[in-house]
Amino acid sequence: MGIVIFSSLAASFLLPELSDAIFQKNDYVAQAQQRNTIQYTVAPGDFLSNIAQRFYGDGSEASWRKIYEANRSVIGPDPTQLQAGMLLVIPEANQSQPNSVASRGNLEDLLLALGRRETGQENPPYNIENQLGFMGKYQFGEALLIDLGYYRANFYYGNGASRNEWQGTWTGKNGVNSKQDFLNNQNNVQETAIREAFELNLKRINSQLEQNGLSLRQYIGQQRGGVVITISGILAAAHLRGETGVIRLLRYNQVSQDENGTSILTYLREFAGFQTPYD
Repeated sequence: MGIVIFSSLAASFLLPELSDAIFQKNDYVAQAQQRNTIQYTVAPGDFLSNIAQRFYGDGSEASWRKIYEANRSVIGPDPTQLQAGMLLVIPEANQSQPNSVASRGNLEDLLLALGRRETGQENPPYNIENQLGFMGKYQFGEALLIDLGYYRANFYYGNGASRNEWQGTWTGKNGVNSKQDFLNNQNNVQETAIREAFELNLKRINSQLEQNGLSLRQYIGQQRGGVVITISGILAAAHLRGETGVIRLLRYNQVSQDENGTSILTYLREFAGFQTPYD
């Protein structure tokens, strides 16, 4: 007995009941395919491997080639020639994206959570200092405030001193002329400074990666130590261990700890999933 192939055109000449059944089946298949396929717009610095990592949790060649074959007509003959703005379809994508993190709030929520973690208090105070001289709601140290332009010193924690002594001079930036001004959060300086710190750390991280032909965006959605990488997690991790600690974690999977033994992975996990202006 031969094989009989029905086309949509042939179905139109069949009995109405059979024709309807075939079209309904075709609609069902199309809908099922659509449910398992989502669209993604290529961003600067994207590679097929990091896109595959984001949607499949696996950046191997087998995974990224699945995306490439579905988009060969868009990408062209060379799979490395992705261009920002290309609209790709991601076949068999898990809509829940296991390597993504559910949103936990906005930047203000992130800052409240960070302040609670840094101070250990439900309502984090500004006028607080720990045994190593880190101070304020976000536990600023001398080195960071030097980098941000609020403070000057030649001898400070991380450069000869065993703790933050605050024996240097204040620059007057944003009206802050003393340690006490800073602890009093004069002119809302601590909230301004933490945002400046976020921006500075991101700039430095991106700069170091770009010098090696890399991009921070390509790491988003990947995992380190079982923790999904997000921008908010990176911001907190850099606040804990600086941009160097983040770079070593991203590029070499090196896990560092602060003076109290807190792992960079702890901050990467604890502060993941907040929406920020830097996403």
